[in-house]
Amino acid sequence: MGRYKLYVATDDIGFGSHMLLDGIWEPWVTTFMARFLKRGMCVADVGANHGYFTVLMADIVGPEGRVIAFEPHPNTASLLRKSLAVNGFGERVQVVECAVSDMDGALLTFHMPTGEPKNARIVDRPHDSIATVTVRSTTLTTSLADWAKLDFIKIDVEGAEEAALRGGADLLERTKPSLLLEYNALRCVNPAELLTWLSKIYGDPLVLEFDSSLSPVSQEELLDRTRVEDWMLLYQVKN
Repeated sequence: MGRYKLYVATDDIGFGSHMLLDGIWEPWVTTFMARFLKRGMCVADVGANHGYFTVLMADIVGPEGRVIAFEPHPNTASLLRKSLAVNGFGERVQVVECAVSDMDGALLTFHMPTGEPKNARIVDRPHDSIATVTVRSTTLTTSLADWAKLDFIKIDVEGAEEAALRGGADLLERTKPSLLLEYNALRCVNPAELLTWLSKIYGDPLVLEFDSSLSPVSQEELLDRTRVEDWMLLYQVKN
């Protein structure tokens, strides 16, 4: 966007090249966040990666707000901290170098595809053919235990969304923050159960379209396993 500076790896073709050439990533989400977030909000970035959205969050909520960013991969977390520092937000954001899951203190296997750090994910076990690192897990409930409020949370964790939400179930049910969730039925163990639970808290979700508009979406559409493309869903309690 020309407003912020980001540190990226020089071999990153999936995200870094977009930053170097265009200065913007997922413009529909960027535009939505710029409109939706407000000064003084308390927000969480789950799956912060290089911190593109973390930096945006920190700027918008201002020093009156509060930001926490979760990024488990040590190399990416290091770049995230540098990006926050160079933009003057190092003291405004708490970086948690853990994978958000449904248990605290577990050791998980984390795989980052070559040249694609934005697609890093938890895998079942180490494998000789792919590079992995061991990361520690935390839960949203534990990490946000001292937060008096939570206004907004973005979750994009490449298929670990169910576990991340389970680990913060009581938090979501109590505080009901607006939730921007990357979702794909193909990456869920029980997508129907997840959608039903979220709808009990929030009501029906809206889908964030590529023009940054919000549209209704049915559970039938969300459960369609022939769709490969991810959805970006907004859950919020209607006033």
